[in-house]
Amino acid sequence: MIQRAKPLLGTIVSIRADAGHDVIDEAFAGVALVHRLMSPEEPSSDISRINAEAHRQAVSVHPWTFRVLKSAGSMSRASGGAFDVTLRRHGATHADIVLDRGRVRLGRRAELDLGGIAKGFAVDRAVDVLRRRGATQGCVNAGGDLRLFGTHVEDVRVRLPSSPAHCIPVASASNRAFATSAGYFQDEAVDARTGERSCAGRSITVGAPTCMIADALTKAVAALGPIPALLRQFAAEAHLIDRHGRLHAAAG
Repeated sequence: MIQRAKPLLGTIVSIRADAGHDVIDEAFAGVALVHRLMSPEEPSSDISRINAEAHRQAVSVHPWTFRVLKSAGSMSRASGGAFDVTLRRHGATHADIVLDRGRVRLGRRAELDLGGIAKGFAVDRAVDVLRRRGATQGCVNAGGDLRLFGTHVEDVRVRLPSSPAHCIPVASASNRAFATSAGYFQDEAVDARTGERSCAGRSITVGAPTCMIADALTKAVAALGPIPALLRQFAAEAHLIDRHGRLHAAAG
C-alpha cells in the first residue's frame, strides 16, 4: 500500500492505494486536469471561458466539464435552487445554464463557480484511474471530500466544529464516498438562494455512492436540512455535528 499527497484543488489531495507510483501519478494527473478545466482562477479554463463568453455565444467544453454541469443542474432542481453553481450572481440562476451536445450557453451573464461539486468529481476520477489500473483497495481524500474503495471497512472521522483539532467518527464504510462542509473549511456551504453561509457552528457530512454527489449534497442539506426524500433520491445519508459536539444522523 502506497500513500502520497500533493497540493491540488486549493487543498491537499491524498491518495492511498495498493498500486505502483506510476498509477498514483496518473490518478493525480486526473485531479490536476479537473482543476485546469474547472477553476475560475485559470484564465483558459472551461469555466473562465463560459463566464466570459457563454452569454453571447455557445462555448464548447471538455466532456468532464459538461458532465459536472449536468449533474449540478440535477442537484439544483432537486434542491429547489439551494445548490446552484451560479450562486445567483448578476441575477442568474441554474435555469440560465443551457447544455447542448458538449456546448454551454448562458441565458444571461453569470459567474459560475463549480467549487461546490468539482472537488468531489476530481476524487471520483482519481478512484476511476486507480481501479482501471488494477488497484483493489484504497482511499482518495481531498480536504474533506473522500472516497473509499475495496472491501476493507474504515472509520470516517470528522473534526468537531467547536474544536477542529479533535475528530469523532461519524460512520464506518467501504466503497462509499463522503464530503463535509463546515465553518473550518474555506468552501463552507452557502445557500445559493440567499447567499448566506449555512454551516455556522456545525458541520454537515453526507455519504453517497460518489463523491460528486456527496460534495454537492452537503450544500443542499446544510441549507434545507436532511430532507428524507432528497437523501433518498441520491441514495445518501447525512451526519450533523452540532456546536456541542453531538452527532445527529438521517437517511432517506
